[in-house]
Amino acid sequence: MNKWLKSLHNWGMEWANTKWGSWALFVCAFADASFLPLPTPMFFIALTLLNITKAYKYALFGTMGTLTGALAGYSIGHFAWLDAHGEFTGIARFVYENIPGFTEAIYQSIHIQFSKWGLGILFVAPFIPVPYKLFSISSGAFDMNIFLFAIGTLIGQGFRFYLLSFLIIKIGPGVKKLFEFNKKYVAIAVTAGIAMVMIAINVF
Repeated sequence: MNKWLKSLHNWGMEWANTKWGSWALFVCAFADASFLPLPTPMFFIALTLLNITKAYKYALFGTMGTLTGALAGYSIGHFAWLDAHGEFTGIARFVYENIPGFTEAIYQSIHIQFSKWGLGILFVAPFIPVPYKLFSISSGAFDMNIFLFAIGTLIGQGFRFYLLSFLIIKIGPGVKKLFEFNKKYVAIAVTAGIAMVMIAINVF
């Protein structure tokens, strides 16, 4: 499973320098918000650094990909996560055993946070290092109002992507010089990681 996920990661980074990058970002964001742990922020930053003039277009694709993926994750949580007796289904067990980053302990922890913060947790989720699929699936399993879930996801994720776009436009020209040496996906990944640190410094 880990080898398969690594292949998906490499596939995504290879798309970062093609004309289909926007749709690759959409697919990456969709999967990341619904069922797979993919490096959407890194991919978004890499893609935007390569095409700074399209920063806000990529923000739109990232936001909509995350929203639709989150709704898919919500559906998984609502219809396929718990059985009629409140026990985990085979699908839930499969996820716990095969998808990195999602365990019963994390699920229970998120349940506690939902009970404490309610809808507000969706506005914080985009800025903490926890895959959004954990929140989307959990929202469905906890029966959160789907309309409020969609609004919270749209606002929270949209703010994250557009903020990143704004910051990349401001600091991107300097960082982009790192791409001149090698545009292969390994170099892109490294540069995106550096960019994320620079953005964090500007934010905090």
